[in-house]
Amino acid sequence: MRSITSMTAIAVAAILVAFIAPADAKRKAASAKVYKFCIQCPALSPVPWVTRTCSAKNKTMEGARLECQTYNNFCFIRNYNPKTCK
Repeated sequence: MRSITSMTAIAVAAILVAFIAPADAKRKAASAKVYKFCIQCPALSPVPWVTRTCSAKNKTMEGARLECQTYNNFCFIRNYNPKTCK
């Protein structure tokens, strides 16, 4: 009898955690801000630079910059400026 009640309690706790965790993650994601960066990568051909943009969502600009850096290895990352980054 005890094993059935303890298994029921564990199942209810697991269901509660499954529904509470996504709500907490949504709240954290809502507090994050979107940052945009200009990425310049050296090409291995006669074309000197490949320029593109990267936008990342994070609480701080440094965290967003690191996220863009992980996707674009060996590239220069600067703050976005529409005049220089196309």
